Amino acid sequence: MRLLASLIGIFLFICVLPLQAQQTPVHITGELIVRLKAGEDPAALLPVARNHTWHLSLSRSLSRQFNIHLFTTTAGEEQAVLNWLLGQSIVESAQLHFPLDFRSSPNDPEFINQWTLEKIAIPAVWEETTGGLTALGDTIVIALLDNGFEPAHPDLSANIWRNNGEIPGDGLDNDNNGYIDDYQGWNFVGNGPVHNIYTSHGQSVAGIMGASGNNNTGVAGINWHVKIMLLNVREVPQIIEAYDYVIEQRRRYNASEGREGALVVVTNASFGQSRIFCSQQPVWGGMYDLLGEVGILTGAATDNFRYDVDLLGDMPSTCESDYLIVTLNTSETDGISQSSAYGAVSIDLGTPGDGSFTTKGVTGYGTFGSNSAAAPHLSGAIALLYSLPCEQLAAQLRSQPAETARLMRRVILEGVDQVAALQNRTVTGGRLNVFNSMVLAREACGNNTGNFELLKLFPNPAQDLLNITYETADYAPLELAVFDVYGRQLRAERVRVPYFSEKKHQLNVANLPQGAYFLRLTSGKNNVLTKFIISR
Repeated sequence: MRLLASLIGIFLFICVLPLQAQQTPVHITGELIVRLKAGEDPAALLPVARNHTWHLSLSRSLSRQFNIHLFTTTAGEEQAVLNWLLGQSIVESAQLHFPLDFRSSPNDPEFINQWTLEKIAIPAVWEETTGGLTALGDTIVIALLDNGFEPAHPDLSANIWRNNGEIPGDGLDNDNNGYIDDYQGWNFVGNGPVHNIYTSHGQSVAGIMGASGNNNTGVAGINWHVKIMLLNVREVPQIIEAYDYVIEQRRRYNASEGREGALVVVTNASFGQSRIFCSQQPVWGGMYDLLGEVGILTGAATDNFRYDVDLLGDMPSTCESDYLIVTLNTSETDGISQSSAYGAVSIDLGTPGDGSFTTKGVTGYGTFGSNSAAAPHLSGAIALLYSLPCEQLAAQLRSQPAETARLMRRVILEGVDQVAALQNRTVTGGRLNVFNSMVLAREACGNNTGNFELLKLFPNPAQDLLNITYETADYAPLELAVFDVYGRQLRAERVRVPYFSEKKHQLNVANLPQGAYFLRLTSGKNNVLTKFIISR
């Protein structure tokens, strides 16, 4: 038995040793960081070091007020030099130089199970932002309409919205919005401020959008830091009441410039009605434009049965609104889930859903799927993009809420990855890629919109390239055409309008002979016509 125990011990030691070695951080060779005592000269170390086989030289000062410096030394001798430095009377402290770990991958232990976030490129966006605040410091809020929550879940509690206008538990309607003690939203099912776990559905949706990230607990939400407004609903009247509640919170925020209400930027709809057209539900369907007027988008799921909603209907999929984005559920291989409807006119894009890993119940975690899981990936992504470090975007969010919401919708739809299975089954033919959308939004940062006009052609006369600077009040693509002096159209192309950056387009005229031409730029029913010359 002793021999067997010894063999097992040796085996475990051999197995564990490589794992431990992999976890040991590797320092940068030839560099040391040293803090000297106040008033000591770093050059004083150099003559003493010459008595050794290794060299030591001063690279640069890192902090003059704290007397910290970077030294270089012989590669491979860092530990020996460190030991020597720690023995010098003028040295306060010294250390090896380790590379930084930029933690775009959170330390949440269940993150390894969240394949859906990798699929839509969320970790790449986390290099830029992990959510929570706009560039001007406004707190971003997601309104979650669903049928069950436990606000005290350890991975959600820090990200639950609190109504700052309400004093919890005092039995009064402090903010005069018609709801008493609505400190964490409202339970429209129970008609009170207390939320209930009717099912784990709402809890799972919340975790995908906004479970606390990098807190060494459970999973990471698409937004590590965000506020989720909890609204229990089960029937259409309750949905309308909840939307009204959300609109009032955002309206107050807009009117007070952030002193009251809540900056709700998106609502999530992981619910619907099968085989019913929006024309049959005009009151409910009309809420999406009303939400949009104050600056709120909605990410919605289509039905969990395989049929064409354009032919048979679905709510809210078939609602036509510039403030509604509808997704279907895609698999890990970018196919349409067998349990998902589709529609080339009504369904905007695909988003992963099946096999999502998220929060469950009071304290737990587990898998969650179907279109109910696809929608919060979309809604969470919208909220995350609002936190990009762009002050112009944050300012426009305040001053032009509806226009900014439409802009963000375009960023989402134009950023998709084209996927074969989604062609002729969705409007875009693509699957959500939040990194692509971030690139578009970042490109857009800084652009102000104005009346449609052609500002400048340069150079004119041109040789090979003609630079066109223009202004436009929206972001719909422009139509560009070139004519000769006889009115014959020689060139036609579509111009994509950047969102916030300066609106410029470069036209290649290298294949046109010398002479005079006319350029026409068209935006909807408006157009401008101007003359340019090619001279070589």
